[in-house]
Amino acid sequence: MMADRVRMDAYEKAISQVVKEGDVVVDLGCGLGILSFLALKAGAKKVYAVEKTDSINLAREIAKRNGIDDKIVFIEGVSKDIEIPEKADVIVSETLGSFAVEENTLEFTIDARKRFLKEDGRLIPEALKLWLAPVENSGVYKKFSFWNDVAGFDFSFAKEELTKRILIEDISKKDFLSNPLIYNGIDLVETDNPSINERLKFEFSKSGTLHGFAGWFQALLTDDVVIDTSPSSQKTHWKQAFFPIKEPVHVKKGGYVIIDMKVLPKPVPAGYKQGTETLDHTIISYDYFCSQSEEDASLKNKISRNDPCQCGSGKKYKKCCGV
Repeated sequence: MMADRVRMDAYEKAISQVVKEGDVVVDLGCGLGILSFLALKAGAKKVYAVEKTDSINLAREIAKRNGIDDKIVFIEGVSKDIEIPEKADVIVSETLGSFAVEENTLEFTIDARKRFLKEDGRLIPEALKLWLAPVENSGVYKKFSFWNDVAGFDFSFAKEELTKRILIEDISKKDFLSNPLIYNGIDLVETDNPSINERLKFEFSKSGTLHGFAGWFQALLTDDVVIDTSPSSQKTHWKQAFFPIKEPVHVKKGGYVIIDMKVLPKPVPAGYKQGTETLDHTIISYDYFCSQSEEDASLKNKISRNDPCQCGSGKKYKKCCGV
């Protein structure tokens, strides 16, 4: 990640704009400490660097060797379990996955903003915009066909499990079967909701084979500093998120696919104790329904507008997908 120039240049520019001389900064999920160091370079008088993994030991030693350890308070632990003795002027974090929110970014950011940040404090990033598009990419999907037969054994159950997980892939614009749509826009300064539940309807702009959905994000670090991980932007270590479907579907131009996607924090396990490594994962689940695929091209003509919609919404067809 530190070799990703898009990431590093954007964060360095944003921190230099936002952090002022004498500011107190919280670095949420500091890793090896580079954002903490950039905050000090920008003029911060003190940084609280929070990290739950043992990489904090490396960060501490690096700070010492650079002669800046006296200005950084390293705190090992889950941010929701810790306290700091003063309010911060700025909270900076880079707990972003390939779909931005799958590292429980929303829950951690909301909690830290409420407990650590001054009323007039600043967040980096300030907002997120999440995008989705249905895609055809047989190369990515071939990774799943491997599980059908492994040395003569049926590993299809592994395939079932893996299709519930996000892959990190390079997706091209030519893979799009439809124009991308915004899944959700999130104002991190204002939101109190760590969950997202949205439905999108995509109309196919060409015929092809649907293998899954590509996802990416735009992160607004400041008013004029944006990280964009779309397939048409400069490549980053995030690449794109790929949400596979269980079986490929041959689709026709003019048809459509509906996706219902939920993003929510992973439930706290029974017996959870402060200080344990948990609460850093997000559940992303999705259901989808295709109409006008090659297999059911005549479906639209068979459904009355007053019939229940085939997508399972419970609404009449004319009030839902028949719009």
